[in-house]
Amino acid sequence: MKTIKGTLPGGLVIDGVAHREFEMREANVGDMFDAENEVDVTRPMTFNGQMMLRQLVCIGTFKGPFTIGMLRSLKTTDYGALRSAQMKLEELGEADGSAGQAS
Repeated sequence: MKTIKGTLPGGLVIDGVAHREFEMREANVGDMFDAENEVDVTRPMTFNGQMMLRQLVCIGTFKGPFTIGMLRSLKTTDYGALRSAQMKLEELGEADGSAGQAS
């Protein structure tokens, strides 16, 4: 499973410590089902946030579980960094998917 590492400009504060380095993994179908069960899929930001919670491997030394409250506390630039990583993982998955399709 592919992962991407990155840095949050502001960081996620946990127990008074700002954590900046993150790792996110590519999504699987189970993540999509679980995120859809949590929120109305017609609300893309909320759905993408639920997906992020499942895709995050770690932020700093914190390995989860991540909560929606944690995402809500981020600065918009931090959310943007996570969203960019999420979209990059999706692109990488789509690029790899063409090799395994039946004709």
